Amino acid sequence: MGTLETLRDLKDKKLAEFPSIGYSTLYKRVLDHFYFEFELDEGSCLFSPYFTILIGDGDTEAANFVTANEGLFDSVKKFILNSLFVYSALIEENSYYLLNSQSILIARLIHKRDARFEVKFYTHYEDELMANYKDKIYIGRDFINLKKFDRKYLGLKKYFLSMIDQNDKIQERAKHKLRYFDDYKEPFLDEINYLVQETVAESMERIQTFPQCRLSDIPKGKFQEVLDNIFFLNNLMVEMRDLNQEFENKLRQNGEHDFVKYQTKFSKDMIDGIRYLRKLSCHLHLKISNYSIF
Repeated sequence: MGTLETLRDLKDKKLAEFPSIGYSTLYKRVLDHFYFEFELDEGSCLFSPYFTILIGDGDTEAANFVTANEGLFDSVKKFILNSLFVYSALIEENSYYLLNSQSILIARLIHKRDARFEVKFYTHYEDELMANYKDKIYIGRDFINLKKFDRKYLGLKKYFLSMIDQNDKIQERAKHKLRYFDDYKEPFLDEINYLVQETVAESMERIQTFPQCRLSDIPKGKFQEVLDNIFFLNNLMVEMRDLNQEFENKLRQNGEHDFVKYQTKFSKDMIDGIRYLRKLSCHLHLKISNYSIF
């Protein structure tokens, strides 16, 4: 079952219950400038916030289905946006782009299985969208299940498991894209591979100690333990980020343009994970302090 088939199966059903959130100016602007891109067998289709097809207009089946089910797609937008609010810091971290009066958000849905999707997020200038669509900027990704909003382990599992997938792609692409592969293998690629394996193994063990879906579900007596573990996970991610950015800088200096874009995406995903961990730590600090900011 692909993207359209999965969404068609949901059209007469209510999406999994998800929290109603009052949007700040930032989130309201993102919702108003939210473009869908669907990856289909025939290619990609891009839809405007008003569900007008902009790219892939030869696919009348997709266009007709989306136009006839605007209510469904409005709810999918909010499901995705609210997921980012609860389980990510992607929107806040990219406010530099997203608050720009010309900027838009593009959410590319890639079907995985059942009602599960990988969503890749890009930003672009609205007035340059059609002429230079390939120049969109990658800002991160998420993994959603349209039949289940809540995520165990505070939603942290995705950050670490996705590192394995990203690393596998980096290692394989390096063999084909780098001009001087041997110069980078031992000082960077091998070290990144080792750190990913260590980071994921350690992180998955740590998050098992707090299986709750939200901070509000964690017993008060465990706040400090969870915070200590979050700091530990953050430190692991920072070490990974620093090595990746050092590698990225070396690639740029040496003109490895065919490969560096993949390394940049890897770094952005790690930065998103770090920002989310910091978001969690801030909330936990407030809970532990018993200090009300309102």
